[in-house]
Amino acid sequence: MTELKKSLQYFFSVEGFNEEWYFEHLQKLINNSTEISYKVDFRVKIEKSPVSRMKSITIPTFGNQKIKVFHISDYESNDKIHQNQFYGILDELKSINTKNSNYKFELGYSNFAFELWLLLHKEYNFTSLLHRDDYTKPLNNAYGTNFVRIKENKHREPFHKLLSQIELSDVKRALKNAEKIRPMQIRNGYSMVEYKGFQYFRKNPDLTVNECVKQILKDCKII
Repeated sequence: MTELKKSLQYFFSVEGFNEEWYFEHLQKLINNSTEISYKVDFRVKIEKSPVSRMKSITIPTFGNQKIKVFHISDYESNDKIHQNQFYGILDELKSINTKNSNYKFELGYSNFAFELWLLLHKEYNFTSLLHRDDYTKPLNNAYGTNFVRIKENKHREPFHKLLSQIELSDVKRALKNAEKIRPMQIRNGYSMVEYKGFQYFRKNPDLTVNECVKQILKDCKII
């Protein structure tokens, strides 16, 4: 008789369809794995505002359960408008975690784009880029795609073709590759910025999406 595994529930707020499709794919990879001790139930919603996402989640009526929510966002550039947008997100996250004891929001960010995290599934890339579109060529090389600009992978068919090349072993590789980036930045003399209790590098590349995914895989006892 097949053992019924307990399901762990996670909530996400993400910026766009690519992030939504990625975490739907990750959920399938985890739940289809023979390595897991727990299945997962991802509740993913496209929502750029952490506060708005919080308001859409119903607080459980039982116990003192703290709802864990991963907010997946990009730090698109060092331009003033993008910095202010990012600070606005961090302001909201700090406010939620300070004033709302039922929720624990965690930041999974990418500098400059979520494509950095996708690329790390196939190779360790520590090159500092000038613009998010500069991820087009290395992404094409890694996945055999032929995007001319990065926004071309925002459509369902080409992006799902890319996702079909990602297995659970690739996710584990991405975690290992991602963990090399911050030590490399520090060795190169760059300092982290701290704002409202969150740390990040203005210098590309950097990310914390890996920390969110790592938590989930550890909870499932895959790593």
